[in-house]
Amino acid sequence: MIGAEGAMARRNQAAEPAHASGAGPIDEWKPALLRVPPILHQLWVYWIPLLLRRRQLTVLALLIAFLALQFLIPSRLVISGMGAAGRPSVAVGVMLAFLWFVCAIRPHQLPAGMAPIRVLLAGFVMLQLFGYAIGVDRGPTPDELSSATMWLIFIVAMAGVALATSDGLRDRHEVDVLLRMLVLVAAAMALVGALQFAGFDLIQYIRIPGLHLNSETLIGVSARGEGSFPRVPGTANHYIEFGVVLALVLPIALHYALFSPRGRTRVWRWVAVGLIASGIPFSISRSAILTVVMTMSLLAVVWPWRQRYNAVVIAVMATAVFHVVNRGVLGTIKGLFLNVDDDPSVQDRIARTDYVIDLWSLRPWLGRGAGMITPERYILLDNQLYMTLLAGGVLGLFGLTMLFFVPYLLARRVRLRARDQETRHLGQALAVTLPAGFMASGTFDSFSFSTFVATMFIVLGAIGALHRIEGISVRSPLQLAAPGDRFVTSPLMANVRSRIRAGMSRGPLVPRRSSQPRGQAESAGHLTGSTAEEG
Repeated sequence: MIGAEGAMARRNQAAEPAHASGAGPIDEWKPALLRVPPILHQLWVYWIPLLLRRRQLTVLALLIAFLALQFLIPSRLVISGMGAAGRPSVAVGVMLAFLWFVCAIRPHQLPAGMAPIRVLLAGFVMLQLFGYAIGVDRGPTPDELSSATMWLIFIVAMAGVALATSDGLRDRHEVDVLLRMLVLVAAAMALVGALQFAGFDLIQYIRIPGLHLNSETLIGVSARGEGSFPRVPGTANHYIEFGVVLALVLPIALHYALFSPRGRTRVWRWVAVGLIASGIPFSISRSAILTVVMTMSLLAVVWPWRQRYNAVVIAVMATAVFHVVNRGVLGTIKGLFLNVDDDPSVQDRIARTDYVIDLWSLRPWLGRGAGMITPERYILLDNQLYMTLLAGGVLGLFGLTMLFFVPYLLARRVRLRARDQETRHLGQALAVTLPAGFMASGTFDSFSFSTFVATMFIVLGAIGALHRIEGISVRSPLQLAAPGDRFVTSPLMANVRSRIRAGMSRGPLVPRRSSQPRGQAESAGHLTGSTAEEG
């Protein structure tokens, strides 16, 4: 994605065009303050400090920094004076968006071809800019205008992350490294949540110079249920976001655990799966449980029956162990579903429907302006689909739907047409996060929480990069499972067309005449069948 500068860039470009391999590093990137003095070049020794050594800044390094800042720093710590858009991770996202734009206006700096994810994100950002203009034309209040401005900054940053991922990762190894880093930081967030559930809130002790709390009170541990079980947010902004994000990352973590090499690597990857899976019920959230049920059910669709049986046995055993260690938590979660009619949060959501319909009917097609639906002026909707419908109208809701639907189709194409089992399974693991994320958006205002949005846009970019690197198109044949494949079955529709065509060409079955000798009848049948298959 990032081309080299000066003569060295021209030499590298002549040797290997930038668009052939996707993106490259910033060659010999050395900040002015960290450049090695000329005298040290002559006296070069290995003990020169690490920061003084020559570095290459790659897109992958920036994306890893983005994930670390997003997941490891508490969500309420922001750069002073910038509000919710002042998270350090958002600043990295804005920088990635700027670098991508610079490459887009220069020749041969982006991968060749019209990438679907690139077109999708460009359309989504343009739709938000159009919605912003619609809202300004309506005459918003200062609070609405401020909220819309922060929304635009946030969306541009997340789009920059997705575009950098889709166009900037150079090979499959970098895609795997980025997704494994996503699993790692999600496991770290789950570990923080487990400590909070045990009574030790690490977040209260994290203070970073230059960052300030976005509000006076940082969301911490609260209680729910008759046993007053703590609901934990980890480093996320809310308990629901914490549980939903872990549920979305779990299929990806499970993929890398299933396909890990033997040894310590496999052990640590299964530890990450255990941390993420055990962290989901600590949120004590209906949204999180629904999300994990959807993701795991859709992932199991591609498994052979033996793998499904093993997964069910492991899930039952893990649930039993969790129940023994944390008695009452699963019962509290069960009560959330059995006592829906008496749950105030559910009843409040239902009661808001009439208000949403009345307000939407005033501006049904274009809405009131992107990012301008604030709880201070309107109402806390706690439903992203409602918020998008009011902010962007029918057009905005269509854009949000396409943001989930198009990448899902691309990921499914990878699952159906990739050449090897591991890539097909990864395509399915990425695909299941999208319908689950869309469903979860109907249970809480998901795009108001940056960790959820960051996870979804990283997944979007990874799908685009995987689709590009594997060279998959609609003309690629459906791939059948090889005899040694343990985790992915053959597609349901594989070779259906050829089988139907072969069956139709044989014609109807005709009873064999008793007057014809048996040997001649069998010979005629073989000849007829052979001719039909070839035809």
